[in-house]
Amino acid sequence: MTKVKICGNTTVEDALMAARAGADAIGVINVANTMRYIDLEVAKQIFEALPIFVSKVVVVSLDAMPTDAVYEQINAIEKIRADYIQLHGEEPVELVADLRKRMNSRMRLIKKVGVGEDKKKCLENALAYESVVDAILLDTVVVGGRGETGGTGKEHDWSISKEIVERLKKPVILAGGLNPDNAARAIEQVNPFAVDVSSGVEREIRRKDDKKVKRFIEAVKSSKSQ
Repeated sequence: MTKVKICGNTTVEDALMAARAGADAIGVINVANTMRYIDLEVAKQIFEALPIFVSKVVVVSLDAMPTDAVYEQINAIEKIRADYIQLHGEEPVELVADLRKRMNSRMRLIKKVGVGEDKKKCLENALAYESVVDAILLDTVVVGGRGETGGTGKEHDWSISKEIVERLKKPVILAGGLNPDNAARAIEQVNPFAVDVSSGVEREIRRKDDKKVKRFIEAVKSSKSQ
């Protein structure tokens, strides 16, 4: 059954609501200067409130940070007992491989790969990271955007995502422009391990809409690919 990650949570209230609605994973964004940023102290409060079987994901962007700062960031995330770190920047494969060696063995790595018009490049990027991470997340490349890390509400070419899913042996998470109205169709076309939604289930920026969250999860769980 396709798993569901509700990302961009900023409050304990929203995270608990999503968990109770059936989310398999709760994500928070720790990328400065983005609309859904929260600090790790707030993330800790959210994670501590979650049920034990719900996975906890911290989204970060490490490519512009000095090496020492990268490892300090990873250590800080380990201390709040995250289950996954989602790398959402342009971190080179070598850095990701080194992180894997240094990280706490219980915490896993997800790497974002942007999906744009260049199908060959998208596939090559996904294959390059496959051996050094636990899962690949496919998100939409927004040309001329405001530098947001996900949460843009823009779809991409799902046929490219489908081919990546078919080529990779690691789990693939589909993101980018998903909402309660297109989630089932996306799953039927791409057949990902999981789907990831943020802006598609909001009532306003930084706050989730309980009805949209429930509709999204229901759409995923009832899709024909299950």
